[in-house]
Amino acid sequence: MQLSLHPFESIHNSDDLFDMNLDELKDIYLKDNRCLQIANRLSFSKPNHILLSGLSGSALEMIIAAVSKNEMMAQSNHLIIMRDAEEAAYFQNTLENITQALDIFYFPSSFKNKKNYQLLNSSHVMLRTEALTRISSGGNKKILVTYPEAIVEKVVLPASLQRNIIHIKQADLLDVVGLMSTLTDLGFFRTDFVYEPGQFAMRGGILDVYSFGNEKPYRIELFGNEV
Repeated sequence: MQLSLHPFESIHNSDDLFDMNLDELKDIYLKDNRCLQIANRLSFSKPNHILLSGLSGSALEMIIAAVSKNEMMAQSNHLIIMRDAEEAAYFQNTLENITQALDIFYFPSSFKNKKNYQLLNSSHVMLRTEALTRISSGGNKKILVTYPEAIVEKVVLPASLQRNIIHIKQADLLDVVGLMSTLTDLGFFRTDFVYEPGQFAMRGGILDVYSFGNEKPYRIELFGNEV
């Protein structure tokens, strides 16, 4: 299937472009017959090859936003593979700004560079963990934006991911020594102060844990062993 998409061909007066807001522009894409065709083809059980031509600017992001919002895609997650890390990050940022959605994830490689696969990038590990956790939890459809080096990495199975989530709530009684041992077994490092994912610190009655699955660390305040 090949579609040529010229997004503004239905607007007769070019001055109208300057009077449109983003919601009106998104509505044009949402109702465009070609975007409806794409959503329809993607809903088929068999794989489909669709070639889009004539795109420029942020047209591709607008098309993805319209297709993912189509009711035929209501139960579908979307995997978008760009050519490299920079292109994927830019695409994810633009798509997020267009849609204002919270379920669009950048899925980078875990490593700092291609030449050294021993040096982990902790912020990238955090982004990967957050995306996998949210996808495995079900619920609303998700969009994952990635690139070849990142997608070929092995990922933890959903069941294993769920087993390794530690649930702590107010009034719980913690085995603090046991918890710190568990964190160490899961690959966390004890430090004086946490400043990046994969660290924890214990000072008096305060336990700080910087999880791989959240942008900010947790602070757990204890009275004895009670949270």
